[in-house]
Amino acid sequence: VLTFMKALMSDFHWQTFLLDPIIFCLWIFIAVTILLWGRGIFCGWLCPFGALQELVGELAVKLKIPQYVVPQAIHERLWAVKYLILLALFGMSLESLQTAEVYAEVEPFKTVFLLSFDRDWPFILYASALILVSVFSRKVYCRYVCPLGAAIAIPSGIRLFDWLKRRKECGEPCQLCAVECEIGAIEKNGDINLRECHHCLDCQVTYQNENKCPPLLAKQKKLKRKKQQATPAEPIRIMD
Repeated sequence: VLTFMKALMSDFHWQTFLLDPIIFCLWIFIAVTILLWGRGIFCGWLCPFGALQELVGELAVKLKIPQYVVPQAIHERLWAVKYLILLALFGMSLESLQTAEVYAEVEPFKTVFLLSFDRDWPFILYASALILVSVFSRKVYCRYVCPLGAAIAIPSGIRLFDWLKRRKECGEPCQLCAVECEIGAIEKNGDINLRECHHCLDCQVTYQNENKCPPLLAKQKKLKRKKQQATPAEPIRIMD
């Protein structure tokens, strides 16, 4: 995001992006996938820190460490934090890109992956705290703090494909997917908030599972009942 701002403030020279071809290609890929499917492809499948949190969370579940589920009312308010952080960074970048780059350390990627924790202790403590929180609650940084996630969530509303399937029963009366969604991206009415969805596809697996999806189970029971009613009863034979 700051690279883009730097390009705008320098009459948009492509050289600003081409200084790091890998980052440039990644931005092109993200732009295309956002246009087609929304933010979930990057946040759910490509983000390295998201993957690290996911790994830590899975390990915590295996070790039977209690997991804290943020109440929905609080969860929906915490969503706004990452957008406020993004807005603050954007405002700083208009005044001074150097200052914005300092505060962009709210993203732990540099500490964790580029420098492998070889930094001053405040950076190490901050990144470690984010990872530690993931032991007790799923992807807290991704859900509530990440300004990059906020930046790519904003244009997710203009995606070309709405390919996550839902049933008319989703939300009313069925709440199974909403309860199981670890990101909390499924609303009570059954709609998926694609600005928050990480495309883990768990709800789509449930959607296809005839042994789990409540509407499919109800449909199977109804068909079974009809077959039983349609099957003629065998005549009772009276022995001479």
